[in-house]
Amino acid sequence: MPPGSAVPRRRVGLSLALALLASFLGLGTATTSHAATNANPASVVWEAYPDTDAYPHNSTDPVKRVIDIGINSPSTDAAVKWVRVLLPVGWSKTATRTWPTLWLLHGGGDDHTSYTTNTHIEEMTADKDAMVVMPQTSKCSSYTNWWNYGDESQPPNWEDYVVDEVSQILESQYRANAQRAVLGISMGGGGAMMLAGKHPGHFKAVAELSGAVNMLHWDADELLQGPSVVKWGAAACDVPVDWKRINGEPGYPFYTTDPTDLRQQRLWKENSAIGNAAGLRGTPLYVYYGNGSDAPRNWTWTGTATTPRMPAARCTSPAAGNDGIAAFVERNIRAQNRDFVAELGSLGIPATVCAAAGQHGWDYWEPEIWTALPMLLSAIGA
Repeated sequence: MPPGSAVPRRRVGLSLALALLASFLGLGTATTSHAATNANPASVVWEAYPDTDAYPHNSTDPVKRVIDIGINSPSTDAAVKWVRVLLPVGWSKTATRTWPTLWLLHGGGDDHTSYTTNTHIEEMTADKDAMVVMPQTSKCSSYTNWWNYGDESQPPNWEDYVVDEVSQILESQYRANAQRAVLGISMGGGGAMMLAGKHPGHFKAVAELSGAVNMLHWDADELLQGPSVVKWGAAACDVPVDWKRINGEPGYPFYTTDPTDLRQQRLWKENSAIGNAAGLRGTPLYVYYGNGSDAPRNWTWTGTATTPRMPAARCTSPAAGNDGIAAFVERNIRAQNRDFVAELGSLGIPATVCAAAGQHGWDYWEPEIWTALPMLLSAIGA
């Protein structure tokens, strides 16, 4: 929202309108749990049971394995945001037990459907005793409460939404418990580590794949710098936004030659994974990043019983690749992650780290998801 725009009013009548529409379309309306937290400004306004490749009859089967939950919250500055949840065997809203949750945070330009569209996550977790939670933010959210030109009280507040509001809804209305692990790719990878570090204990284990973990990385010899990724992402957001709304301006050495001109650099640090690394102490961590080269993966999903995890031999810390324009994004991510891993090392915080050959895309991330899953699920007892 540019300066001078009117502050959006809270959509008081939206819940009713969506509920009526959902009833008309046969999608199912949400019911409010007596255990719901009154202080939570977010509310469930819609439930749908989508058909997916793994569950093509989910909408009509009496036993549901996928639910899309529509949430209205003033924190998102949107009419509705979706949370896709993969449901374990035996789940129901009236069950006497609860389940741990594995959160998957999407990257820039993606949404709550990205993991089920681009990976075999449904098959990977079909027999696991956990709920798999995929919240939709925005295509350039950075998972932070935006600066908004200094008026930080205004939406969107993505950190509050994901950590507080969605967690409360799942735990009060959908039989989730407080045993949580999180994985993210790209923007979501940086978000996963940042949120876990800012809220120690909220997630019991964290994995990031090609995560944007240090957006203040500077390398005079590289074409792409950290803040450039934020600028490009903002231009490709749901509605293109001014990138300075997110965290302000990074200050020196970006876009200024004055070493004393730091602008809003404090926020860039506070809202980064590397700036919150100390809060990750005691949390199992998994870090993967590529080098930018167009390397073959030699990996195919064949089912849970036959698909191998990725071998440790792939983690050779190869030199930066130079395979065309696609290399530059992962080269920058590689540099950010080297900074992040060094910071963890300086703090004495252990992590499983794999620096391998590869670029910025799902062909490289899917086998790493499969490889990271045992650590994540073990941490939450699933």
